[in-house]
Amino acid sequence: MRTVLACIDLSPASRPVVDAAATLAAAFGLPLTLLHVAGEEPELAGYDKDAVATFTRDDRARQLLDEHQDLGQRADELEAEGLVVTPLLVMGSTVETILDQARRLDAGWVVLGSHGHGGLHHLLLGSVSEGVVRGADRPITVVPVRPD
Repeated sequence: MRTVLACIDLSPASRPVVDAAATLAAAFGLPLTLLHVAGEEPELAGYDKDAVATFTRDDRARQLLDEHQDLGQRADELEAEGLVVTPLLVMGSTVETILDQARRLDAGWVVLGSHGHGGLHHLLLGSVSEGVVRGADRPITVVPVRPD
């Protein structure tokens, strides 16, 4: 099935990505898939990214449920505008998961955002958008986004 695949991080900065993907889906008469790639679980149980509290599996489960509900609400809003939308939350490595889902869904177009961080950030952490563009075998649109 062909679809437009919108890759979003659920932040307010995702809005331009969703808007661009919705425009493409409407123009080509394709369904829209909203993909959120949730980070993988930490290797060590109880390891926390914050020094103050312990991040447990129950905390992670609640976080994933919240993300799933947010994704569903966004899909409902777009369906109210007349689009056919499928929300999809997948855990994994972001670049590889986006590329895998694009192939699995036979996406006709992939839309994702780029935060435009500076060279040092890119050197240390890499770029999801760059990784997807390099590994893609289908059309990609990279939308500049600004954090709110």
